[in-house]
Amino acid sequence: MATAARCEEIANQKFSQLILDEDWLALEEAVQIGPVQGFGKRLSSILSTYLSKYDTEATIYFDEGARNSKRQLLESKALDFVYPAYTTMLGHVHTKALEDFKVRLEQSLNKGEGFALSVRTCTQSSILEFDKGCADAAIQQANWDASRVRQNLQRDIDAHASSICSAKLLELNFNYERQLSASLTGPVEALLETGGKDTWGSIRKLLNRETEVAISKFSTAISDFELDKETIAKMLQHLRDYSRNVVEKVAREEATKIMIHMKDRFFGVFNCDSDSMPRVWTEKEDIRSITKDARSAALNLLSIMAAIRLDEKPDNIEKVLFSSLVDGTVTVSSSQDRRIGASAYLLASNTWEEEAYKQSNNWLPPPWATMAIVVHGFNQFMHLLK
Repeated sequence: MATAARCEEIANQKFSQLILDEDWLALEEAVQIGPVQGFGKRLSSILSTYLSKYDTEATIYFDEGARNSKRQLLESKALDFVYPAYTTMLGHVHTKALEDFKVRLEQSLNKGEGFALSVRTCTQSSILEFDKGCADAAIQQANWDASRVRQNLQRDIDAHASSICSAKLLELNFNYERQLSASLTGPVEALLETGGKDTWGSIRKLLNRETEVAISKFSTAISDFELDKETIAKMLQHLRDYSRNVVEKVAREEATKIMIHMKDRFFGVFNCDSDSMPRVWTEKEDIRSITKDARSAALNLLSIMAAIRLDEKPDNIEKVLFSSLVDGTVTVSSSQDRRIGASAYLLASNTWEEEAYKQSNNWLPPPWATMAIVVHGFNQFMHLLK
């Protein structure tokens, strides 16, 4: 009993001395500031010193069981006391390994190396660095488990890599969206404004060509990310949908300017000959025929912009417009066509008559032609303009 009490007294003395030990206080202060090289070796030495002092003083007591029991108690108390410093040290090792991973990954990507390969290489280097740091922080007196901190490091590395991956893919996606907008917007606007033969066929070819070029380049660009097939498929479909939306947006914007385009087309045909030269009015000019051609050209432009035809679905828009506004006969085969036919009469407004008058003042026909208009029927002429 006396042996146990004396051993306990010695153990308490050594623990009190440990708490106030200058080497320990210096080490504890240093580790609060940052990582300490040789932390485990220094801490092991301090602990070993006080355990050895206990052994020296307690050796004179022959009750080995009591002596060893109090030694274990001293060691346990000492380890509990210094453990927070150890966890702080592991925190520094974790932080340094993570920061080094970020720096290495950025440097690797700046060199043009593949993303997935860079992540693997940098991860291996950082985990190896962490393991070395843990080995340096380990002490002889305890087998503390650093696996939880290691798992946290792996989780943080994965989270950072995922964040960079998302940012890189977003940037790539934005760049290809911008390229598609640039390659489609201008040409589609020009095709719609020109209103040539098979305009929507040309637009579809343009859309397919530019989309496939973008898809091919984008697929190559994201191959280094080693994404799963489902993710790749979704990203490629997004680009296809985006390119289609660009065309649809342009078509809708041009449709809002349809009256301007139609009037420009009407007076372009009316005031210029087939060579796009200002028309010279002679006795041979057939005013009625010219007017009909001008109206047909304007209506052709309207029929092109009346619907978005990216799916090659047939429609009767052009037929209804021409039968109602050029030929003067309306053949309506369905409720949808009846709506088209009815709305087409909105084109027959005074605006056409007023614009025709204004525009014709720039290229007035000679007096004899004006007289011919009157003789052959001015009302009929204006009816055609309407």
